[in-house]
Amino acid sequence: MLVFSLYLLSASLFAYVIYHQYTVLVGTLGSHFERAMIAAELTRDAESIAAEVYELLVGNDRSISAGNRRVDNLAQIYQATRKRLEPLSEADTQALDRWQTPFFSSLDRLNERLRAEQELQATQFQRVDMLFLLLQRVSTLEQGEALPGAERRFVGQALAGLGYAAAALSAERPGHIARLTRYCRQQMQEMMALPLTHPDFITLREQLAQELPDVFASRSPLLRHGRATLATARQTRVLAQKLTSATFGYHQRLKVSAGEALQQQKALMHRSLAGLLSASLVLVLITLGALFYIRRVIIQRINRLSRAMQAHWQGEGPPIPIDGDDEISRMGGTFEAFVRARQSAEQKLALANRELQQMNLSLHRLSELDELTQIANRRCFDRHFQAEWRRAQREKRSLALIMGDVDDFKRYNDEYGHQCGDECLHRVAQALAGRLHREGDMVARYGGEEFIVLLPGLSREQARQVAEQLLTTVRELNIPHRQSVHGRVTLSLGVAACVPRPDARFETLVGEADRALYRAKEQGRNRLSVRPHDDAAG
Repeated sequence: MLVFSLYLLSASLFAYVIYHQYTVLVGTLGSHFERAMIAAELTRDAESIAAEVYELLVGNDRSISAGNRRVDNLAQIYQATRKRLEPLSEADTQALDRWQTPFFSSLDRLNERLRAEQELQATQFQRVDMLFLLLQRVSTLEQGEALPGAERRFVGQALAGLGYAAAALSAERPGHIARLTRYCRQQMQEMMALPLTHPDFITLREQLAQELPDVFASRSPLLRHGRATLATARQTRVLAQKLTSATFGYHQRLKVSAGEALQQQKALMHRSLAGLLSASLVLVLITLGALFYIRRVIIQRINRLSRAMQAHWQGEGPPIPIDGDDEISRMGGTFEAFVRARQSAEQKLALANRELQQMNLSLHRLSELDELTQIANRRCFDRHFQAEWRRAQREKRSLALIMGDVDDFKRYNDEYGHQCGDECLHRVAQALAGRLHREGDMVARYGGEEFIVLLPGLSREQARQVAEQLLTTVRELNIPHRQSVHGRVTLSLGVAACVPRPDARFETLVGEADRALYRAKEQGRNRLSVRPHDDAAG
């Protein structure tokens, strides 16, 4: 009873001491933390000004006046926050004023350079519009009536000069601009020497001689001014970082001062609590230690091993506890050896199954995929076509075929080589496959440079529309073909469709599509031909 009473008395005494220390702590640290928070606000304001300057520099669509107003507002907020910190020590005042005045002066210089650069860019945009108008005039004159030889040469030289001028407007190096100026001057000299007779061409030549030199002359000042603006922006950015560092350093000093006071109070409180807790913890630790030892060494280890064994029997794989050197650890080691043996066997079986699946997939691809074009081969097409033919007979619906052939492909191989020919076939095949989006549609390599397209459920007119899309798709590939009258790789397509009768054979429809393809070849290639009959029953 006496011990318990002394314990209560001691606890009351320590509670009073802690309460007294708490009141002292609140009074001592209140002012420190308040000034530290204001210094943090000052640092945030400086970072906001720096971020606004950077956004003003990189923001293409933001007006300079709006950016200046935001910077001025942020500067006023910065000054108001700094006044809340007064009075400051002389060292802190010098540290903040050292970078504040140069930073705001640099802001004014940066705004002036940005405004001047925008004016130069506006002038460059006007020159771009002028070049576009001159290009339109050249194009208009070129598309007019048949031109004499001098006018035709003038068109090519004018387009070259305009191209050099347009390239100069996007050039970034003085050497590049000088080369473009030399090339354009050479074109201008050749243009001026041409014996033009058409008044419009003479007028256009005079405009080109007047405008193009101005384009090249205006690019270098803009580049120099841009570099100067970038240098000023970098200087402003450095000063902003210096100002932010100065305000952050002041905040850190206040934070350290508040932290030191807090640590002193905490140390005093810890010493007060240590005496009370020491006596209480001794008995508690002895009791808990005994309970922990019994539970961890015996009961908990057995429970862990039991749960692990049950989890493994249910298909899970938690680690098996084998720590220690007693009967429990040896039991866990024996069970772990059994589990490892079973897992090894399961892994070998899974690996064998994966290898078998990969081999089956490879065999399937080899049997149904054309290796060169990576689309279906003829064997795969024949199987799908026969299945769709039988389905169309049962359901009495239309079935369409498109037979295609690459025009003048032998000449293409002779001109460019077989390797380019293989690449051409691959690109054409992938382009045809990319145009088919319905389920059941198929494109396959039928042999050599021939392709065949299966379109279940489409009529002759619908198949013709699909064939027109395929022709356009291949034309848009723009694969050069110097031996073709069209200058690029093209297709000839034959279209056939029918509702097959029960006694009809599928070879009939293939023959109709092949004859349509032959007629397209006879009519000049780069076109499609449609069989005139919708019935392929015979």
